[in-house]
Amino acid sequence: MKTLRSSVAVILSRNGRGLDLAALSDLPMARLLRAQFAWGDTNTCVAATIEHECSTDELTRELRPWADKRGWSVTVASLNKPC
Repeated sequence: MKTLRSSVAVILSRNGRGLDLAALSDLPMARLLRAQFAWGDTNTCVAATIEHECSTDELTRELRPWADKRGWSVTVASLNKPC
């Protein structure tokens, strides 16, 4: 049985493709649990709580190209407590 990890992905759209709940439907290697959005005139930000089986570093490597091709930036932080 694989261990599920929880992380938060902070995604910022600065004049990129629209960023809304539907835009998060194809997250690579992760499942969206919760999303909290903030909208400005030209920027959108979302803090997405996600579950995944891979390490946070591996997830970040997968999410960056996914975000880049949409005109977004992303950073990922683990929500799991250190052992």
